[in-house]
Amino acid sequence: MAAAPSLDVPVSSAPAPVAALSSPSASPSAKTSKKPTPKPSTTLKKQVPAGGDTGGAKPASPGSDGVPATAAGTFAVAAGGTGIVGTGTTLVKYRVEVENGIQWGANPVWTTDKTAAEVERAIGAELGWTMSAEHPVTYPSNKLTDASWSFQRVSGEDYSVRLRLATPGTVDKLCKAVGVNTQGIYSCRYGQTILLNLRRWLKGIDGAPGVDFHANTINHEMGHFLGFDHMKCPGSGPAPIMQTQTIALNGCAYNSFPFTAEGTFVQGPWAPS
Repeated sequence: MAAAPSLDVPVSSAPAPVAALSSPSASPSAKTSKKPTPKPSTTLKKQVPAGGDTGGAKPASPGSDGVPATAAGTFAVAAGGTGIVGTGTTLVKYRVEVENGIQWGANPVWTTDKTAAEVERAIGAELGWTMSAEHPVTYPSNKLTDASWSFQRVSGEDYSVRLRLATPGTVDKLCKAVGVNTQGIYSCRYGQTILLNLRRWLKGIDGAPGVDFHANTINHEMGHFLGFDHMKCPGSGPAPIMQTQTIALNGCAYNSFPFTAEGTFVQGPWAPS
């Protein structure tokens, strides 16, 4: 598929249209049974179409909000790693990086270790993508049938995807090179790289205090890497994680995770990325 950049809400160039996902059977949110040792059948290493989360009304100029605009354009890799998290059949190895030379000023400092821990939190959350092991995902329009995933953070060269926390200027520059206009605020994805925009990372979603934006953007962008296009609001209830929630909710409520506590994959009609 042709590479087309992706942004912090919408992502990739449009693949085949996505149909509504069949909802897995509900199950109690509390897990009492012991999970089997993960035995992934394959490691995900695909190149996916590039894309970004642009669309809707153009956001107002960020202005002088204290967010560092640019830095070195090179990245430091978070050391160490984790064991395999989840028991899904497809293993996704991910690497976490932070741009070098960020002048943090009055902002909280996100070291590589702190950023890696935050990504691990989102990836390993109970309602995150790892719940697919108990509730495999079928979404015909993206050609996903009984799909499930497990994850492992690594620090070497053997990774499926890398997540890079970068300043708005660096995100704009790198995303523009693959055809995505991130407008100083959005994130994007291309190939095996997810760029997380520092402005949104620090400031969250305008008018939505308390929303777990870190989990929202990590799970959304990872969903693109797993093969999902965008989804529309089904009309009400929690928004699908693949909806561009930072652009428009259209009747749904902010939601930062792929699954509900009952084990249902939150889905909506297919939308181009």
